[in-house]
Amino acid sequence: MWRKVVWILLATISAVTVCHAGEVQQMRNSAFDVWVVDPLVKVLPDTPAPAAPISRIHVDAVRNEYESAQFVITAREKTEITGVTIGKMVGPSRIAPRVETNFLGFVPVKKGTTDTPPDHLAVKAPADVPDPLLQTKSATVEAGKSQPVWITVYVPKKAEPGEYKGAIEVATSHGTASVPMTVKVHPVTLPDARTLYLTNWFSTWKIANAHGLVEWSEPHWKMIGAYARMMADHRQNVVLTQITELIKGHDDGSGNLTFDFTMFDRWVNLFTEAGVIGAIEGGHLGTRGPWEAPDFDALWPPIIGPDGSVKPKPAIKVTSEEERKFLSQFLPALQNYLEKKGLLEHYIQHLCDEPIPANAESYKKLASYVREYAPKLRIIDASMCTEIAGSIDIWVPQPPEYEQKQKFFTERQKAGDEVWFYTCLSPKGKYMNRFIDYPLIDTRLLHWVNFKYDMPGYLHWGFNHWQGDPFTYLEPNWGGDTFLPPGDSHIVYPGKRGPLISIRLEALRDGVEDYELLRILAKRDPKKARKICDSVVRSLTDYTLDPVEFRKARLQLIKALEETESDE
Repeated sequence: MWRKVVWILLATISAVTVCHAGEVQQMRNSAFDVWVVDPLVKVLPDTPAPAAPISRIHVDAVRNEYESAQFVITAREKTEITGVTIGKMVGPSRIAPRVETNFLGFVPVKKGTTDTPPDHLAVKAPADVPDPLLQTKSATVEAGKSQPVWITVYVPKKAEPGEYKGAIEVATSHGTASVPMTVKVHPVTLPDARTLYLTNWFSTWKIANAHGLVEWSEPHWKMIGAYARMMADHRQNVVLTQITELIKGHDDGSGNLTFDFTMFDRWVNLFTEAGVIGAIEGGHLGTRGPWEAPDFDALWPPIIGPDGSVKPKPAIKVTSEEERKFLSQFLPALQNYLEKKGLLEHYIQHLCDEPIPANAESYKKLASYVREYAPKLRIIDASMCTEIAGSIDIWVPQPPEYEQKQKFFTERQKAGDEVWFYTCLSPKGKYMNRFIDYPLIDTRLLHWVNFKYDMPGYLHWGFNHWQGDPFTYLEPNWGGDTFLPPGDSHIVYPGKRGPLISIRLEALRDGVEDYELLRILAKRDPKKARKICDSVVRSLTDYTLDPVEFRKARLQLIKALEETESDE
């Protein structure tokens, strides 16, 4: 079945225009073929060139947005690709779309995602699957193999509407090939404002380790800045901020605490300057040992005693009197600092991740401390535990739980709570997720789900939680016989000079941009916006896997925006 799906997808022409027969012949060479395919299709090393290849790239885009395209070199003989050059884009104005290219790297999927219908998998394990965008300038393609090249298009806000034409030149050891390219810029502008809250949890010490840096050294801060800029470029606007690492306490010897926000302040400034912060996501105040543990363990920042030594962190529960006394000093200091800096409205606070009925009372007790000592802080957590209603302001359930308890969550929204959603190693089956062996359209449509169900935020834990070699160890053992689905742990890779983007992160950004366009249309014509969204996302488990159908819906969205804009 998965092979059939691949062949169907290879036949898609939604994002491209077929050339005349003579132009197709120009793309052929005795040693290799060059062909164009929708970027939502994952091209494997063994994917053959189609019998009737598409040879012209066509991209529909609005101003101030990114869009992707893709072409492939398939070798009959071993071929060295020595360079890919982008020609000048010529069109209605001198300010033209910017085009970049990257060779796609392959990563191994060895086990594959379980409990998923074959027609909801892009590939069947074991397989090498495209994911990272490489920074290399050349590539070797063995005979009978295919090498995809990713194209990223950005349309400046001041670009005039109309068609911009150019070509991408491919130089090889067997001659050259030219890929004609057209970018149609529509008279619609994507606003800079980002209304969808997007957070991918990330690890600073893994950044340090992967790049051979001393944690919190100046080079480490500089590297964090590189990751922050990449987050901002991909519309992430919420930053997980580990307050128990970035804030230090000082004990005067009598139990009276003061707090040093120097590192916290630098952190916030770094991500603000990078353009990430729409919300500061305060790290968790508690954690758990066993999943069913009835009480959460307290997390404290470093506390420095009068002699300058760091005091041992206490092994206490969040419901303990010692924790209450600590929070009675820590939380007011945090709230006052945020208020003084004008950050309070941007701040949301995690308590404990994924509370369940077994530890709901512990969670509610901790929440009562927050309500008492920092009543202006909003509480957020990944949770679908209905028992904690009243103790949380922003719910973040998984799609199956939301689906099963939709009435409950709708009532919470009416009561003033927000509802986001998250994915992680689940859900699987027919639900969308961003696993490497899932169709790339899954990742893009996640944010059509945000629009369809009026959920203004999306959370994922796995930005860069690399285990071992990030390029080869994609399904880490999570304990016992539990292996993470491929790519669940990370959506970026460590490069020589900074982060390497994945095509999943590219698709995520495209989906967030779609969300923003849907929201604009919904303000002008809500029925039309809903109709377009519903045409491709009918429910959480019933949605299109066909790029052709998706491209038609997206073009309808753009044209509807053009029409409604002219009416204003």
